[in-house]
Amino acid sequence: MKIPVLSGIVEGLKVFFRTKRYVAYTTVFAATTFLAIFVSGLMTRFAGTFIEVILVNFFAYVGAAGTIYFMIGSLLTGLKLDKLWIKRRGRGRWNELMGLTWMVVSFAAAVFLSILFGPAPLIFFAMVCWVGWIAFQAYLSSRTSLRIATIAEPKKGGIAIGLGSFLILIIGIGIIAAEIISALIIFPNNLFGVGDFLSGLSVNWMDNLATHLPFITIAMGLLGAFALISFFAFLRYSGRGAALNISLLTIFIGIYSWYFLINIIRRSQPFGFDPTDVVMTLFFLVYAMSGIGRTIIEEVEESRSRLVDFGPLLTFFLASGYVFVDSIIAASTGGSTLIAGWFQTDLIADTYAAYLFRDVSKLVAFPLVAIFSSLYYLLFQRKERIIEKAEMEGDEIDPGEADEDIVEAAKEAEEEEGRAIPKGKPGRDLTRSDPDRLRVDDSRRLGSSRRYGDDDEE
Repeated sequence: MKIPVLSGIVEGLKVFFRTKRYVAYTTVFAATTFLAIFVSGLMTRFAGTFIEVILVNFFAYVGAAGTIYFMIGSLLTGLKLDKLWIKRRGRGRWNELMGLTWMVVSFAAAVFLSILFGPAPLIFFAMVCWVGWIAFQAYLSSRTSLRIATIAEPKKGGIAIGLGSFLILIIGIGIIAAEIISALIIFPNNLFGVGDFLSGLSVNWMDNLATHLPFITIAMGLLGAFALISFFAFLRYSGRGAALNISLLTIFIGIYSWYFLINIIRRSQPFGFDPTDVVMTLFFLVYAMSGIGRTIIEEVEESRSRLVDFGPLLTFFLASGYVFVDSIIAASTGGSTLIAGWFQTDLIADTYAAYLFRDVSKLVAFPLVAIFSSLYYLLFQRKERIIEKAEMEGDEIDPGEADEDIVEAAKEAEEEEGRAIPKGKPGRDLTRSDPDRLRVDDSRRLGSSRRYGDDDEE
């Protein structure tokens, strides 16, 4: 028996192992990410010794090379200059040689960037990769949370779905309300003896909250706005299947935000990546990869394009850049003065505040992105996604079983696609893909059929 959510995640991850090219991307990312985390820990351990000099040089050039490699690939594929990145009909060895060439170019670029521009590359990575990956995490988390409920659609929202969704919504709003009251009133004033419990997490918990209290206040305000928007959106869609989408997103954002708040409270010396940081970073990476993998599958089925490298390359670019910059922050605030001087992070007056801001930024980003993601999904994307899902599965949207807005949108889509034209007349289904395009019979004159995952270039 398959669990739809888990099976969807597994199918998305399988994409990265279907072709040698994707396996190569995954290998490069895993190697550079592991080196960034491992070497940054060694730098703090051997601070002040000659070994630190070797580790800093190795970290700076090899870590940056992986990020630059994925950046180049993202730019070329994003600008549709795929031939410069990889040959669509090229043989495996030719593509391997091109990949190796781009790795050498990336390493050389890392060396020259550090010599010519000093701290400028770090600023670029921080702005694009570090902030970009946090926003990317928030977007994918919101999108996945919203899409989970589409498993039951296009069924009409009934009493059972309505009551269940309302209960989940109340739990989610309760979680968010408890977090806002705790962060702004209970924790700062040490009410109900909560300080004894929080001291077990970190002796610096009070200082941690005071250091970034303005940003935490902004984050709590955004959480409150998100909860308010979710409540009114639920009232708007209470009789429809979308109510479950809203409720699930509310409870997920509440849980995520609590995790980031606890992270801020528990931080203490020494700095660096602890096991919890590593596990959560890997979790969000797998989460992102599964989402990108499912997107690739959908795009291939719709356009029959086999060169869909932009999604994985962009994911690895943002993720590798985030880990690279985050490792610099962790190492430079954890005693490695050499890495701080190398990347000019000594310009940051309060290294402890910079270290805490890693979690504060996520606490601000998740509710902010969730607000826009939920509104966009409900107003535009929901109808389109449900109709596409029904068409892919060969289901008809029954007016007696689906919500009225879905039925009306489906009729409009049929008219636009020419499905209202009688069968056999010119113009019928001209914009729709041929359902027999993957069938192999005597009528095929262009050779054997190909499905996604067949590697003619490998």
